[in-house]
Amino acid sequence: MATTTTGLVDTTFVVNASGQAAGGIWPQFRLLLDGVNLGQATVSSTSDGRYTFKAQVAPDQAHKLQIVYFNDGYVNGQDRNLLVKSLEVNGKSVASTSSLVSYDRGASDGKDVIPGQEGMWWDGSLDFALTKDYFPVPTPPAPAGNSQVILNLQGNAAGGVNAHFNLLIDGKKVGEGMAGASAKDYAFSINATADQAHKVQIQYDNDATVNGQDRNLLVNKITINGKSVMPTDSNVTYDKGALDGKDVVKGQSGLWWNGTLVVDADKSFF
Repeated sequence: MATTTTGLVDTTFVVNASGQAAGGIWPQFRLLLDGVNLGQATVSSTSDGRYTFKAQVAPDQAHKLQIVYFNDGYVNGQDRNLLVKSLEVNGKSVASTSSLVSYDRGASDGKDVIPGQEGMWWDGSLDFALTKDYFPVPTPPAPAGNSQVILNLQGNAAGGVNAHFNLLIDGKKVGEGMAGASAKDYAFSINATADQAHKVQIQYDNDATVNGQDRNLLVNKITINGKSVMPTDSNVTYDKGALDGKDVVKGQSGLWWNGTLVVDADKSFF
């Protein structure tokens, strides 16, 4: 629900949209969360703009977001339309063409529903049926560790969802993140016993193909306490599927399947 209650999480929604005016009036829309109006905006440009809304949301639950276009019109040969490229939930983007999205044309009554699309040519509601994965329970900040691991990653999205990874040390999860299309450093402060070898593990866990889009995680470099390791180095392996040592190949940058890239870091790293 969108009301203020203990246990709810501050959440930022961004609608990426553009529009076409008619009669000097631009398209307008409301954003609803589980039927509660979070506010409205006027899209006043033919170029994509970012329209931000904030709410407190129950974590670990599915939620429905609706972009309701309500002033469609045709004036002197000009057709007013709203074009929605995507919706972001705390930075996680969902394309309007995702399988999670439908377009309820006219009244929001479930009677004239088509798959989601960017162009809202009629009044109606672009409905995002988002799973609880988009609303995780916040992880409390970890205490400062005695070691630092930096992962340089990027990924290929599918269905508007980026590649998700966990960072494990000796099989224990110590961090996680989502990798976007551009290479980026993800830094983690961890606790690891000094002067002892450890396994630094990058676990990819949401492999999928959606409408011809193949989601993958690409590991460019791992840096452990300032020492760089490439994914193809001799001390790196790729344990495909479950982390069980049964389907292990040489390390590689592209994680094309769910699995874990394992760095056998000797004690000199710590």
